[in-house]
Amino acid sequence: MAEAAAGRFEAWVVSSFNLVALSLVGLVAAHASGALEGELANFGTLPGVAVFAYLWLLTAAATRWALADGGLADLRNGLRGLWRLVLRGFAAGALIGAAFLLGVVLVGAVLNGAPLLSLAFIALIGVAAASVVGGVIGGLSVVLDAGCYWAAGRLVGPWAKSAVSADAPDAE
Repeated sequence: MAEAAAGRFEAWVVSSFNLVALSLVGLVAAHASGALEGELANFGTLPGVAVFAYLWLLTAAATRWALADGGLADLRNGLRGLWRLVLRGFAAGALIGAAFLLGVVLVGAVLNGAPLLSLAFIALIGVAAASVVGGVIGGLSVVLDAGCYWAAGRLVGPWAKSAVSADAPDAE
């Protein structure tokens, strides 16, 4: 039971970190290029929160699946563990990209009354492209997560050892 809760917590932390990092990179890049200037005026708070929540739910579900076989602790298996996590991250990112695009296209089509033929064309071409882009981002996110996991282990490891040795005299 505790392992399941720890796995859910790990998936929640990793998915939240990845989504916020990706969102910040995207927003900073869009702001620096001036692409947000006219767009944000037409995009309200409620749609923004709804899009972020939808993307976060997709990311949380995909991350939970990607980490299901041992989580980031699988990195202790060396390059084999990293490779397996990168492949699962690529697959999870591809699913997120496809599902996100389909959701946005469907909502936009319903709200704007888009013709069915254009919706099918966008879905056919767009889902393939979104899957590739999402997969690459998912794979890169796993590499970033692995680096953070490694750095945290290096930082916490000495503290954990010193805390154990500091408790040793109390046990006598």
